[in-house]
Amino acid sequence: LDVDDLFSNVCGAALGLLIYRVVEKFGGNYKQAEKWMSELLIIAGFIGCFMVAIPAEKSSIDVKVAKEFQFTITSVTAFDSGLVLEGECFLYDRKTPSYTILIDGMEAKTAVDGQTFRVEASRIENKAEVDIKFRGFPPMPTGTWINGDRIEYVAGEVPLMKGVPERAILKAYSMEFDTLVFQDGERLLWLIGSEIDKNTEIIYHIHTTEPEKLPERRIIYGFDNRGFRVGAERIDDELGSIEHYRVFEKEIPQEYNVTAVVIGFNTDGTIIWSDSFRIE
Repeated sequence: LDVDDLFSNVCGAALGLLIYRVVEKFGGNYKQAEKWMSELLIIAGFIGCFMVAIPAEKSSIDVKVAKEFQFTITSVTAFDSGLVLEGECFLYDRKTPSYTILIDGMEAKTAVDGQTFRVEASRIENKAEVDIKFRGFPPMPTGTWINGDRIEYVAGEVPLMKGVPERAILKAYSMEFDTLVFQDGERLLWLIGSEIDKNTEIIYHIHTTEPEKLPERRIIYGFDNRGFRVGAERIDDELGSIEHYRVFEKEIPQEYNVTAVVIGFNTDGTIIWSDSFRIE
């Protein structure tokens, strides 16, 4: 039950009833009815502005919470009868509210002890997304999937790649643009397969709990904005190739605490692909 939906429905019903009563009582007195209707319409306008502001603020809060919580699954144990997940979850800048873990859209039994959690769920036959529902907020993605007893970070089938460092974790994948992004310790490895237009920039926004440590021109935005163009020529951060992919290396900043990365392609100001993940 969303409080703003309940509030808007009650206000709408109350205004409708008041207008009906005004018309019923002053229908024969045009001036009196006009005065009451004008006042009701002003009230309706204020309520309308208020109701527009509530979802906008909720959206702003949702985005803030989504980018400022740490979520890590440390182990997955699969039994014949069920599944047990253990991990860590907390908000960076405030006390963590109570929460429930959802697997494949279904709420699972969640026990929280400080920053750690333990989840017991039914056995999942197929790959399933893990969501989290903080008290007072709708379910939000954690950027993790459970596939048997494995933890994965992208939807769909995971490509098998030879030549990628063993400890590298696939964090983003676009089949349409033939692009993969791995986290390998303190760096990101971009594998770019398809030909990208020279007007297209690869971008990545880096979110942090320490915005005061960002480059001066980025402090006003609260996140770091970086990017590079592949083009046809070799650039300094190009490492070579893996299969048919060109491989580019980008360091994860160490001068401030990185929480999440939002990546995508920007063509003349239009974002044509966007994805996000948390830094381990």
